[in-house]
Amino acid sequence: MAWKSRAAVYVEKDVLEFQEITLDDLKPDEVLLKVLLCGVCGTDLHLFHGEVPLAKPPVVLGHEIVAEVVEMGSAVEDLTPGQKVAVDPVVPCGHCEFCQSGRPNLCPNMKNMGYHMTGGYTQYTVATRDRLFPLRDDMPLKAGALVEPLACVVRGYERLQAPAGSKVLILGAGPIGLLWNQMLQGVESAEITQVDVVPERAEVAGKLGAKHALAVKKGNVANAVREVSPDGFDVVVDATGDPAAVQEGVELVRPGGKLMLFGVSPEDGRVVISPYEIFLKELTILGAKMPPFTFPQAVRILESGKIDADTIVSHVLPLADLPEAFEMFEKGKDKVLKMAIDPWM
Repeated sequence: MAWKSRAAVYVEKDVLEFQEITLDDLKPDEVLLKVLLCGVCGTDLHLFHGEVPLAKPPVVLGHEIVAEVVEMGSAVEDLTPGQKVAVDPVVPCGHCEFCQSGRPNLCPNMKNMGYHMTGGYTQYTVATRDRLFPLRDDMPLKAGALVEPLACVVRGYERLQAPAGSKVLILGAGPIGLLWNQMLQGVESAEITQVDVVPERAEVAGKLGAKHALAVKKGNVANAVREVSPDGFDVVVDATGDPAAVQEGVELVRPGGKLMLFGVSPEDGRVVISPYEIFLKELTILGAKMPPFTFPQAVRILESGKIDADTIVSHVLPLADLPEAFEMFEKGKDKVLKMAIDPWM
């Protein structure tokens, strides 16, 4: 049976069209999903503007998906219609060197829902069974929409291995920065400082547990945090992707410290780093990309209630308002945090 679905289709740079799409018949390992919510991510905006050359239009964007099982292919036996699931949108090839060595997030042949295949800005979508993670019936939808971004943060958190007692600086208090805030509170005796150029976001960071939550002017982070930690920080996490912020972050890592580059920077972004400073301070610089094998942890963390999903997901909007959501993402950071699209509103 062919299913039809109302969708927001990315057709070319800066152009969305609302269309009725038709989903193909299910393959044996595929599952038809009713999208319940799909989070709006900065990557979606980069794709929409043609800044990240990954999406292949025409395609339905959206990769932070919580959904309900509708129908299953003939080989799927362990799910039931009506069951709630989170969707891992990354589909690695399974055969390359990186997949075979347990690092599928580095697969050069990967396909992504919302980039190369139909994503979540639609009423129905399709995913293979291995990309689905069952959720408890009582999981709030806002929490379900955070599984994918939190799985990415868990990957970074595991790579970072922040030492107990660390002085931590988080650059940016958007949704990803706030997830980092709540994850790093699990580090024994960590002291978290979080900064943002939007005062309202810095205020939320304080409410969610940052000991020092500071509104800063761009290019003035060092002066703003000097009283908090005059000699720098053991751990600096960039959750902005802004090369200027990364540049400041490099200079605020104390000797022996770690810098996590987590925000997605523009492809042509550049930062000046002194190799001598890295040598002299014995610094560690890390990156983290996508969520290899961290979806189960993210599900359990959200089910535990540790993450304040209601605060982070501040707005739920109908599919027709996706263009407005993109505009709010860019121009309304003082009014919104995380937005999610409900294609049934």
